[in-house]
Amino acid sequence: MSHEDINKIIELYKKVSALQIEAYWETIIFSYQWWILVLGSIILWGVWIRLVDRRHLHIIILVGFMTSMLAILLDDFGLSLVLWIYPYMLTPLTGRLNVVDLAIIPVVYMLLYQYAKRWKTYLINLFLLCLFAGFVAEPVFEKLNLYITLKWEHWYSIPIYFMIGIFVKVSADKLDRHVRTQSNGVDRSAKK
Repeated sequence: MSHEDINKIIELYKKVSALQIEAYWETIIFSYQWWILVLGSIILWGVWIRLVDRRHLHIIILVGFMTSMLAILLDDFGLSLVLWIYPYMLTPLTGRLNVVDLAIIPVVYMLLYQYAKRWKTYLINLFLLCLFAGFVAEPVFEKLNLYITLKWEHWYSIPIYFMIGIFVKVSADKLDRHVRTQSNGVDRSAKK
């Protein structure tokens, strides 16, 4: 890539950033959409704090971290390919809908992991959650103008949400077993 191409890209980024910041301060902040994002984040994390099983906090937080990182990665991928956009955001610092990536997705998957211990229960609930997300939540976000699909259909999200859930459960269960095995081994050797 030539310096001229890089300079064009930099100028475009500057223009997009300036437009985003201007729109944020003129129309986004304190709009009803902005309040939905603020209150949604507070309420979701408040529910999580009340419901989380503190005995298994380490593994539940790991589930939240993994789902959040995957959501951010996939969101950035979709935004880069201009598959969707978010007209309203909580802060002007990103084009990503951080409320979804940092609140909705991690909280929902953490609670699912906490309450659906067995694989059969987990898969059934995960499938229902994915259907709800793809056919109810995303269209509602679109009606509220929080999310605009460009080259994306809501049902495309369903297998992605499902695969995130499978990956996270396999990873978290494996790590949790490993940690318990290690701590049981340490406990036994300490007693000798």
